[in-house]
Amino acid sequence: MRVNNARWVTTLVLGVIMFAIGLFVALRPLWSHNAVMLGARWLDLTFALVFMLRGAINIRTARARRQRPAA
Repeated sequence: MRVNNARWVTTLVLGVIMFAIGLFVALRPLWSHNAVMLGARWLDLTFALVFMLRGAINIRTARARRQRPAA
């Protein structure tokens, strides 16, 4: 049970961090005068979308893992 608890916490923390990084990359042009971070605008937006999507999936998985009863 202890390992399962550490697993959902780790998944949740990684999900929040990934979502935050994606959000930062997506919103950065608003205060940096349209400067790109990864070399091209499409690459920035793709990176942000993938990280936000993966972060959301991790958060959803962690919440489901926590609510599921231990076997």
